[in-house]
Amino acid sequence: MDLISDVVILGAGAAGLAAAASLSRAGLRVTVLEARSRLGGRVATLHDPVTDVPLELGAEFVHGEPESLRKLARRARLTVRPCNDTHALSWKGRFGDGAEAFRFMEALASAKPPDRPVAEVLQERARAERWSPLQVAMARAYVEGFYAANPDTASALAIARMETAAEELGGTTPSRVLEGYDRMLHALARPLLERPGTVFFNAVAEEVRWAAGEVRVRIRARQGVPLGQVRAKRAVVTLPLGVLRARVPEPGAVRFLPRLPEKERAWGRLEMGALVKVLLRFRTAFWSERDDTRRFGFFHGPSLPVPTWWTLSPRESRHLVGWAGGPAAEALSGPGEEEVLMRAVESLASIFRLSRRALHALLESWHVQDWQREPFTRGGYAVIPSGAVDAVEALATPVEGTLFFAGEATNTEGEEGTVHGAIATGERAAREVLAQVKQRG
Repeated sequence: MDLISDVVILGAGAAGLAAAASLSRAGLRVTVLEARSRLGGRVATLHDPVTDVPLELGAEFVHGEPESLRKLARRARLTVRPCNDTHALSWKGRFGDGAEAFRFMEALASAKPPDRPVAEVLQERARAERWSPLQVAMARAYVEGFYAANPDTASALAIARMETAAEELGGTTPSRVLEGYDRMLHALARPLLERPGTVFFNAVAEEVRWAAGEVRVRIRARQGVPLGQVRAKRAVVTLPLGVLRARVPEPGAVRFLPRLPEKERAWGRLEMGALVKVLLRFRTAFWSERDDTRRFGFFHGPSLPVPTWWTLSPRESRHLVGWAGGPAAEALSGPGEEEVLMRAVESLASIFRLSRRALHALLESWHVQDWQREPFTRGGYAVIPSGAVDAVEALATPVEGTLFFAGEATNTEGEEGTVHGAIATGERAAREVLAQVKQRG
């Protein structure tokens, strides 16, 4: 197929759909190319075939009260409810309330220039305030898990900006879309899907040839079959950072001709944080049947292979979700589902003080989502190393009024790694395109 469009958009995740929706409403012809066979990118919902409970393989929580997601929820008549945000902690054989171990949060938000690794900030505060070894361990685990980052290299200023942005948006208390997060993006995509010839699935962008005011994107199917090209005056690139950093001939890699040296430097200074999720369904919700565990929504074991777990609250279900980010996820990535399941059960056995044999006897089904092995994502979300905060803005800057960049890795407002942050960048890129159209036609 050979198509002509006003704007070609690479990727049908949150950023790509937001850009496409804005540009389409403005009257431009839009072509969206999506390598996968589905919408959403890192929003991927699997409906349990037995219980019909939506299970989130990627993005799971709504953080704070972002207006973009509130509007989508209202449009689609979706139910967004706060989760049980009480945290239990398992540490050196003891189990109990973990609230006191989270006293490090203020330290993360208070970092000042010059930039340095967040671990240094935490170490200073730990010495000055005489933190316990548990608090130190939890602070590191939080940076690794919540930000998918290595504390020894991650930017203290970037994390402070993200913590501040979260507080201004209503805090980090999570909420859940009870019908499934994918329903949010389907509401965004519906007008596009109703217009034939707008969104193309199984359409892998492999080469972007460009000159000022002209773009040609060569595409193929995942099976390797050539599909022709899309010609447009402009392109919005919403590919994940992990894909931008990939090099031809690695699966999913895209070649830009001519090359983009400033962009290459920008995405080379950033990192793609590792992320592994483990979704388990049990015969009974045993955690809700025990006096010592029933009141908690989150369970932490900072030294364990899968260090963070949560229920599907406010839904009642027989599922637990395990989460590993950063170094913990890197350690889990690659060995295969059976090995990850073994480590996940080992972690749960330690937290709940049950034998692995007992947990296996209770286990009905499992799914391991290793985002590093997804060729069109290559990780969880962007991580900003110390000294690289300016690389985010460099990545977001348009090129000669022709190439525009969006996606959570280009969010300069402290909302990297979030769905609402990705949507905001798609809308920003659309405004930049429309300004160029108005100026040059």
